[in-house]
Amino acid sequence: MQGNRQTIFAGVLVVASLAVFSTVLARATLFAPTDEAVPAVILGEVLGLDLKDNVEVSAESTSLPARLQIPKLDIDAKVQYVGLTKKGNMAAPNNFTDVGWYKYGTVPGEEGSAVIAGHVDNGIALPAIFNKLDDLAEGDDIYVETSEGTRVRFIVKEKNVYDFDEKVDMVFNQKDASILRLITCAGVWVPKIRTHDKRLVVTAVKAKAQISKN
Repeated sequence: MQGNRQTIFAGVLVVASLAVFSTVLARATLFAPTDEAVPAVILGEVLGLDLKDNVEVSAESTSLPARLQIPKLDIDAKVQYVGLTKKGNMAAPNNFTDVGWYKYGTVPGEEGSAVIAGHVDNGIALPAIFNKLDDLAEGDDIYVETSEGTRVRFIVKEKNVYDFDEKVDMVFNQKDASILRLITCAGVWVPKIRTHDKRLVVTAVKAKAQISKN
């Protein structure tokens, strides 16, 4: 009898595990980075921007971003170069551990607004690369390591939270300083629109004292 109970219990566990796995897989596939607007829409239609009209392609640089490093959050992430989706929105990184730099915008460290986005979770509420982005505060350091090995230091200036459909032109278009903007989702998940209802934007400015090659 004891053996039968163990067999039945093990079978129930297997079935339950398969059900959970199937649900996770389906949701993760449905809200995969290439489909989910976590940050594709937040940087395009959700912020009311048509990037094709509002952002000029920057000149080619020999010192492109390779890694994003945020010591306070223990982040050392690979930087993907992302462009535009068919809708004209900034594309998202294709996984939940990398970040995406908008390659048609400003190169981090140059004058203008450089934009880097990352996912807050993986579609099933498991933490993604920018899950703790809201923990940053004014004065915290952010580093962008270039392909040449140089680290460009930025200092957090402010954080802002916007409605998912709010128009905020300055995110991409501010050009009076060397600015880095980190963007992710915030607020609550809204099934009807398949995204969160808020957007978190962390703004940092290039520090006067820089760190040269490692």
